[in-house]
Amino acid sequence: MTIGRILYVTAAGLILGGIVHLGSVLAIPAAASPNADDRLAAYAPRHQLTMLPRAEPGPGLPHRDPAVALGVCRFDLAAGPLRVRASSVDGFLSLAFYTPTGSVFYALTDRSAVRGALDILVVTQEQLDEIVAGDPEDEPVSELRLLAPQTAGFVTFRALAGEPDLYPEAEARIRAARCAPEPLSTGATR
Repeated sequence: MTIGRILYVTAAGLILGGIVHLGSVLAIPAAASPNADDRLAAYAPRHQLTMLPRAEPGPGLPHRDPAVALGVCRFDLAAGPLRVRASSVDGFLSLAFYTPTGSVFYALTDRSAVRGALDILVVTQEQLDEIVAGDPEDEPVSELRLLAPQTAGFVTFRALAGEPDLYPEAEARIRAARCAPEPLSTGATR
């Protein structure tokens, strides 16, 4: 075997190995089971805002801040759009919208509120088309409309407790939020 042939076979093997490695890494999230939505199913039913247990300081939950109250709402848009409403009057509040695998497709904070309220409608492309077709042309849209990349997913609600004794108030801000399916015929708030 000549040196040129050895280099050719080695280069071809490295390129093929790189392609297989990259394909494997990219396929892992789609093939992994259970996904984030499946794991949350043990804590939260669909279309119901559920508070997750408080994180305790220490090594148990390294990705949770014990000063942040956390609620979650799993959704499925097959039955219709999802209406999410929250008040941002007191303290920090953030919402993040995820696909079932845990990829964020939209996030916002209380700074996005209009007159102290967040009003979001999560829809599929077909639902959005139907809602837009029924919108009056001379009236502005009163809610934020989010196009979900998949019909299922979940929303997280996070509220900051500035002091440890303010944690119940942070939880109350999340419990006051609403997350429920909305019939398509009443789709957008006008």
